Amino acid sequence: MKEFFRKQCANIISTARIIAAISLFFFTKVSYPFVIVYVFCGLSDFVDGKLARKLNISSTLGAALDTIGDVLTYLAFVKILIVQNLVPGWAFVWYIIAMLGNILAGIIAKKRFGEFYLIHSLFGKVLGAVLFILPLLLRMTESIPNNNIICLTVICVVATISAIETIYIQLKSKEQLTDITSLKQLFNL
Repeated sequence: MKEFFRKQCANIISTARIIAAISLFFFTKVSYPFVIVYVFCGLSDFVDGKLARKLNISSTLGAALDTIGDVLTYLAFVKILIVQNLVPGWAFVWYIIAMLGNILAGIIAKKRFGEFYLIHSLFGKVLGAVLFILPLLLRMTESIPNNNIICLTVICVVATISAIETIYIQLKSKEQLTDITSLKQLFNL
């Protein structure tokens, strides 16, 4: 039992994040309870990957659970932004196009390496961090006019860079890469 828990602890944390992310869909605004659950999702996202690498228990299932948790967390947040009318149409379209770039990178991976997969890239991690702090920024800067426009523009720019980066990785890499952790690693492809 102890060995099972050791091997599955990162997946258990990822599963808890998925459950927490699903609960975010029941919120209608960026309230303090929402922020608490959202922060749990972000912290557990950070912990599960670090733990998997430290214990050398990374797995395809873990990567899939991580991606599902990420997508659900951010979709729940986007749902609140839309419900509260905080996302102008241009930002929504821009972000969707950038995310389609990541899907294109997965399609390139399928064609080149025989498997559709998404990369945990350097700028993807930066995007995750920026998205993670967005609800906190919106909550702290709600008295500033157009605070959401400034925040969303930054997110869209980072999402675009992330999409370009993942496409570049899939086009240039000589082998299947799922985790790019540095600019040096990126430019040595």
